[in-house]
Amino acid sequence: AAEVAMEFTSEEREDIRRMHATPQLYTKMANSLAPNIFGHPEIKRGILLQLLGGVHKTTPDKLNTLRGDINVCIVGDPSTAKSQFL
Repeated sequence: AAEVAMEFTSEEREDIRRMHATPQLYTKMANSLAPNIFGHPEIKRGILLQLLGGVHKTTPDKLNTLRGDINVCIVGDPSTAKSQFL
């Protein structure tokens, strides 16, 4: 973690600290996605997690690596803004 932190500039690290101190950061970030679409908080959270990405993992025997990508499948009734999320 320290190695990754050193890749950021001091300004970027300060921005991250400020974001960390923000109450309800996860909810605020999810709500900022597609603000013109009312509701659908679960879909917005899923898309946010997909944008931020997952963590690549390696099996204990170190032979296989597992993708950390998060995929989202949006299913719903017609005219519920599914295409607008894309």
